[in-house]
Amino acid sequence: DADVARVLDHCSVVVGLHPDQATGDLVDFALERDKPFAVVPCCTFKETFTRRRLRSGDRVETYDALVTWIREKDAAIQIAKLDHPGRNIVLYKTV
Repeated sequence: DADVARVLDHCSVVVGLHPDQATGDLVDFALERDKPFAVVPCCTFKETFTRRRLRSGDRVETYDALVTWIREKDAAIQIAKLDHPGRNIVLYKTV
């Protein structure tokens, strides 16, 4: 849809709070378009994303591996911990 494409092209930041299966696509979108982003990943969906691999060749099967997999996409991706219970790691990149 042209309207959706226009909105996405002109957005100033990409944010995902527990975006589930969209996590990787969200990060890839932001990196490909050189947009700042912040994402709080949640579930690994290891049964859905069987091709996700770390640089080591290991499958992404745990939360920690998911965080590593995202950070391996770009050396400039930062990590911070939010002050709330549950999944509270935020990965972000500024431009």
